Amino acid sequence: MKAELLYNPGNTVCDYLKIKNDHKFILRLFINLVYYGHVIGAVVLLVVRSNINL
Repeated sequence: MKAELLYNPGNTVCDYLKIKNDHKFILRLFINLVYYGHVIGAVVLLVVRSNINL
């Protein structure tokens, strides 16, 4: 597993699938938005659930 998968999963997936040019930009953007959206959502969920008991 490449370490880049943790901070730039879109680029790793595009390299694995051998996607080039504009298609690579669009797919990389979509994958990174989904990945970081889920990470931020999980962090927000943890913060909200921990502050309910205050």
